[in-house]
Amino acid sequence: MNEFRFAEVDVQYGSGRQAMKAVDQVSLVVPAGKVVGLVGESGSGKSTLARAAVGLAPISAGQVLLDGVDVRKARRRGLPPPIQLIFQDPSSALDPRMSVGASIAEAIPRPVRRNRATRQAEVARLLELVGLDPDRMAMLPGLLSGGQRQRVAFARALAARPSVLIADEVTSALDVSVQGGVLNLMRDLQSRLGLSMLFISHNLAVVRYISDYIAVMYLGRIVEAGPVDEVLKDPRHPYTRELFDAAPHRNVQSTLLDDEMPAELATVEPPDPHQPPPGCRFHTRCPVGPLLRTDRDLCVQADPQAAAAERAHQAACHFADSPAGSPAESAIK
Repeated sequence: MNEFRFAEVDVQYGSGRQAMKAVDQVSLVVPAGKVVGLVGESGSGKSTLARAAVGLAPISAGQVLLDGVDVRKARRRGLPPPIQLIFQDPSSALDPRMSVGASIAEAIPRPVRRNRATRQAEVARLLELVGLDPDRMAMLPGLLSGGQRQRVAFARALAARPSVLIADEVTSALDVSVQGGVLNLMRDLQSRLGLSMLFISHNLAVVRYISDYIAVMYLGRIVEAGPVDEVLKDPRHPYTRELFDAAPHRNVQSTLLDDEMPAELATVEPPDPHQPPPGCRFHTRCPVGPLLRTDRDLCVQADPQAAAAERAHQAACHFADSPAGSPAESAIK
């Protein structure tokens, strides 16, 4: 088991006036053998953070650490990648001209794959591990269903014998009828292999099902993080509460229905990521912020991220310890 950590990571694209920080000073810990669910709206930086961890996005500052060691050093030494990323769309992750067996074998460490018999035995073992018949190793990915292709993607990731898996929206491209099977497979693999896992999803019910901890991302920053049950029961950041209110549920009425939304917020456009708002980045959309509360100019003047570690759930909100309103736990069923 290995602790996986982002330490003040920045990912910046462009320079000068065109520069944009897709990830800004993100610190996040995935405890050894645990699952952290990362949620946030599209464009919040979730997938960019995942890609930075495996070297597919440029890290302009900070470190990605595995048991205290920068993973970029492992890549420079030519060691097997300790972190594997499973993408949202298995069709684009697998070469359509390569057989299932060849795709998996390509990721097996070199000493194992040199011998043909050993290589085929390892591919068969990995296919069985993800619930597929080893006879499918000769098939092309296009002959498999979406759920089967995603299982092959899991087998390919596990072939590298990683310490950490990052799963980026791995069920969103699948039919609802097969999502449950893939999620159960993921839980089983994580438990059996003792993997540390970062699980990225927009589906809060799925995050609750699979995760031990939850982190909420907005405009390139983590705005709240903590044990999943605690955060769902008592979210402290207004953005977290809005995410929970927007999730489909049966038992609890939303605290901010569309027809009740204040006029001041109804016409507000999302902020430009090239020029984030000063102070709290959420203040231009916040239902309890300065747009509606004239006594909360602090949200415009000071960045709440600086003292986040001292607040409940590390919430990047000056008023995180104020009464939060209706609990959201029962909303995510």
